[in-house]
Amino acid sequence: FDVIRTEHFDVHFYAEERQAALDAARMAERAYARLSRVLQHEFTERKPIVLYASHSEFQQTNTLYGFIDESTGGVTESMKRRIIMPFTGSYAEFEHVFTHEMVHAFQYDVIFRNRLRDVSLVGFRPHLWFMEGMAEYLSVGRIDANTEAWLRDAVLAGYIRSVDEMSRRDDYLSYRFGQSLWTYIGTKWGDEVVGVLLQRA
Repeated sequence: FDVIRTEHFDVHFYAEERQAALDAARMAERAYARLSRVLQHEFTERKPIVLYASHSEFQQTNTLYGFIDESTGGVTESMKRRIIMPFTGSYAEFEHVFTHEMVHAFQYDVIFRNRLRDVSLVGFRPHLWFMEGMAEYLSVGRIDANTEAWLRDAVLAGYIRSVDEMSRRDDYLSYRFGQSLWTYIGTKWGDEVVGVLLQRA
């Protein structure tokens, strides 16, 4: 790997992907500027970003344990706080997934930094709707067509969930219903409230 050092990140990439990696480095700093403001949090150390030229190369990574299936667009490790993901050929989709994963880097940084100060947080595991819904909302900024379709079907078919029901389940709908709840919160009270709720979680 070669490395591009930005103000907040070390971007690891294969040399032949340098131009795309430079674009990703710019995306990283742009996303960091917005997310640090919204979530009212700044990193105290540089975060690694590991980029692969394709999804098949990403699936062969030795930075993660276990099998990575075709539906996984990227991963943010909770302990090492590094983002690992492939280029997809679509900058719009890459930036969406990249920003989603960066939200996770912020979430883990906030949670683990608070955990060091408060022993009662040992073993704290936020609900999937909280984590994934927030990451989807802050990476898209609204309810997208995919989530809107799931919500419409859930209302018409009668399987829409309350917050208590969302908190008891960890499945794909946690992404969609969580995103819709965070969209409601951000629209009604402002995105800064998302940061306040993360800090208080």
